[in-house]
Amino acid sequence: MTDPGADRPSANWGLVLDLGVRMGVSVILGVGGGLLLDRWLGTRPIFTLIGMVLGVAAAMYTIWDVARQNMGR
Repeated sequence: MTDPGADRPSANWGLVLDLGVRMGVSVILGVGGGLLLDRWLGTRPIFTLIGMVLGVAAAMYTIWDVARQNMGR
């Protein structure tokens, strides 16, 4: 049986908004944590770069996890 709302463009807006917020929060937290560590330890770009990489990795994992959960729907 098919979902009657699946062919509407607005059917997945909630999922897209959720993914966008999760990605943004992951990257912001990673970069923010890196900046705080850099300021606290007196190092300049190293922890900011590490935080950025970790934030992007967390965002990619979130995309993978949400996509895996929604593939069965």
